[in-house]
Amino acid sequence: MTNFLNYILHSNIINFIIMLYILYVIVKKVNLGKSFDSSITGIEAGIKKSDKEKAKSKKVLKEAKKLIDGLPQDIETLEQNSADKIKVFKEKIEENTQKTIFDIEKNVDRAVSIEEKKISNLMTEKTSHNSMELAKQHILKRLEENPELHNQFILNSLDELDKVKL
Repeated sequence: MTNFLNYILHSNIINFIIMLYILYVIVKKVNLGKSFDSSITGIEAGIKKSDKEKAKSKKVLKEAKKLIDGLPQDIETLEQNSADKIKVFKEKIEENTQKTIFDIEKNVDRAVSIEEKKISNLMTEKTSHNSMELAKQHILKRLEENPELHNQFILNSLDELDKVKL
């Protein structure tokens, strides 16, 4: 049994040595060292890139925080500017409205004045016409009542014509 154990022990040690040799050959052939180095280099590059991106993100975050911190003041400024513009627009609208109202009133006054003159002229014309008609009827009535007045009117008219010098 000692022999047998001795044999197994030696065979395991020999197997182990052979296995180490094979691993050595594989490592040499596959060049795992360079593979590890390139992996490490790739990981380092990724870490550096990640650090740069992190720095950029922090910078962007800082700027965003700065913008957010200034946002209430910006909103207040915009509201104030809007209120000022609204006030100016309101004043201009009121001014234009007053001017338009004044122009409309002036045009209405002018139109009323023109219409008053038309009505006055029409009334004067109608009154004159009616007065002449009334006078004509009155004269004709008086002439019917007193025919001698006819001769007197003719003589008065002739006298008036003599007074007029041509």
